[in-house]
Amino acid sequence: MIGSRAWVTLALLVAVATPSVSWARVFNFKNEYLASYLRATGGTSAAGSDAFSKAGGTDTVYADEVAYNFSGEIGFLLRFKDRVTVRVGMEVLQTKPLNEISGKNPSGVNRFLLTSKVLVLQPVATIEVNLAPNPESRFYFFAGAGLSDVTMDNEFAMTATGTSELGGITDFAEKTTAYGISGHGGVGYEILMADTVTVAFELGYRYLPVPKLEFKNDVTTIAQGAVVKGDTVLNYDSSKRSLDMSGPFVGLGFRFYIDFTR
Repeated sequence: MIGSRAWVTLALLVAVATPSVSWARVFNFKNEYLASYLRATGGTSAAGSDAFSKAGGTDTVYADEVAYNFSGEIGFLLRFKDRVTVRVGMEVLQTKPLNEISGKNPSGVNRFLLTSKVLVLQPVATIEVNLAPNPESRFYFFAGAGLSDVTMDNEFAMTATGTSELGGITDFAEKTTAYGISGHGGVGYEILMADTVTVAFELGYRYLPVPKLEFKNDVTTIAQGAVVKGDTVLNYDSSKRSLDMSGPFVGLGFRFYIDFTR
């Protein structure tokens, strides 16, 4: 009588000797056409101090300004005949947050502490065109656009000096919004990382001007005095407040191709 160990040994020998009828899946861009993706970017920003430099008095000196933007994006992509890829996603873009930076008078005395942030939420569509496709890697250039929903918030914590010098204004917040169209383009390189997951590196430029903003709240400001919801945001010289979040960026993304053979 054959013991249990013998049966196990026999089963292993049979399994090894029997030819396999299944084949390991080999990744090839020609066979991949649908994927989800995650993408992040970071880069310099032209925004500078435009969000607040003309909002807090004609001679106020600020301690900092916006130097860069960063973003995150999630979505799906569809490939056509290993030549063109269309990706559609939702992107969140933010400037460098400024927390309680000082706004000083010419004598160096604090007038207020300012917290400023700009946030953009936008659906984006991008077309990629392959330049040098290979089974497991490819170079491509890309171009696309987005519908931007922009929020700009400036919170002013006034000091006694600031209240005295700037017309008796106390603490207030500018809560504003704008809508626009953005554009982006550049070059990228995508390569297989593992199984059906690839990694993509991108270098590009984002065009995102914001020529006009409107208040979301009723408030009394330094630059305009009393305003109501829907009023155009103006600077102390009566010009329209505007932003420019354009600039070059680098991107890193991960793409998860759907395996329809399983």
